[in-house]
Order: sequence, then C-alpha cells, then structure tokens
Amino acid sequence: MDENRLVDWAEAVEVAVERALREVVSTYPFEPGEHTVGPPASESDVAALQQRLPWIPDDLLAVVRWVGEVSLPDIANGYFMFSPSYIQGVLYHDDGIPDRIGEPLNEDVDVVIFGSDGGGTLYAITVGDVGTVYRLRECGYGQGVYSGSTSFGVTVVAQNMNEFLDALLAAVAAFAVDGSITDL
Repeated sequence: MDENRLVDWAEAVEVAVERALREVVSTYPFEPGEHTVGPPASESDVAALQQRLPWIPDDLLAVVRWVGEVSLPDIANGYFMFSPSYIQGVLYHDDGIPDRIGEPLNEDVDVVIFGSDGGGTLYAITVGDVGTVYRLRECGYGQGVYSGSTSFGVTVVAQNMNEFLDALLAAVAAFAVDGSITDL
C-alpha cells in the first residue's frame, strides 16, 4: 500500500463523511459526535507499535503511518480504526504473541485487531503475507483466542487491507446518500 493511495482514500472518506453529516446526520434529533480521519501517526508511534508487535502486517502499518486513527461514530452504526497506542496498549497482552482466531477455523490464525463498528464487532487482519481481514461479531475470547461460528461470529470481509478500505469507503458513501447501512 502506498502513501498516495492511502492519502487519497482518507480524503475521499472525509468528503463522504461531510456529506453524511450535512444530509443525513443533521436530521437526527441529537448533536453528532466528533468525526475524524487522521492525523497520521508519528514515526515514533509507528516505531513503538512495530517494536511491541513485531508481527504487525505491513499494510496495517502503512494505514497507521499515512492515515492514522479513524473515528466515525455517527456513520451507520459507527466505524473505527484504532490508534497505534490503542492497538498496542489496550488490545495486547505481554506474552509476546499475537491474538488468534480459533473456532470455527481449522487452524488457529494469528491476527491483529485494528478496528470496530459501533455495535461491538471487531475487525482483524491476519499476520503474514496474505492480510485477510475478518469480522469478529459476538465472538468469545479467552487466553488470546477469539472463537465463534461460521454462520455469524467469524467472517472474511476482505481478502486484504485494500479491499477492506474500499468496502469501508463504499459503506460511508452509501450512508451519505440516504442513510443506508452497509454491513462490512
């Protein structure tokens, strides 16, 4: 993932969010929350993230480096991509290994949790070359392992981070048109 693609993506999300706030969220009977895309993480934050989680996928590091945290609390049910400090400080324990997805998969898959929606769903990217993105909805968690079922708990939502970002942008844009909620 290169800088230009990510910067363009962030700008497109900001445009869609502005439209959504103006045309959809403004009709709600409450004040909208703060919506942010970025700023990109500092090099020291990126270095700290790499040091704490040496297995973190390059695509996720690129998103952190060129986009940063994303907080869209009033878009659909909410969409969030976590800051480096949140990823490394809150989501990970000190045993030196990544979290995993267990059941219903045949083998445990190492993942990094990087985002969520407003309803408790988590988004995870696999460690390694592939970078498959999973949605973890109502999954159990114990001793570093998420588990669920194929019918609801663990779902592949994108083959890589590029596909995930495209789907997220499409979901924000669809919401901006008429309040449609797209399931990522």
